[in-house]
Amino acid sequence: MILTVLMLLIYLVISAITILLLRNRILDILRVIAGIAFMLMMTLISLDAPNPDGLLIFSLAICLFISVEITGYKEAKGDHARLFMIHVFTLMISAVLIIMLLTL
Repeated sequence: MILTVLMLLIYLVISAITILLLRNRILDILRVIAGIAFMLMMTLISLDAPNPDGLLIFSLAICLFISVEITGYKEAKGDHARLFMIHVFTLMISAVLIIMLLTL
């Protein structure tokens, strides 16, 4: 499960760098590829987990992926009004997902 947590953290770091610091088309494509790799990893982990835990892990992973992509979209369009709430939501989902993965 440590590999999955590291994959989550790598995806969040890549997303933060490409969204907040370096806006580039190639880096956006790399962010999406890292997100797809993260979703594949989470799909495999959720299939191996017990029934209710697997569904919860998979739904948290989808919410995290969607939250990061919404942040990228809002940042690209210049809409900074409610971006703080999305950042907090992303951090809370990440914390819950890490706790769930470490307690499996």
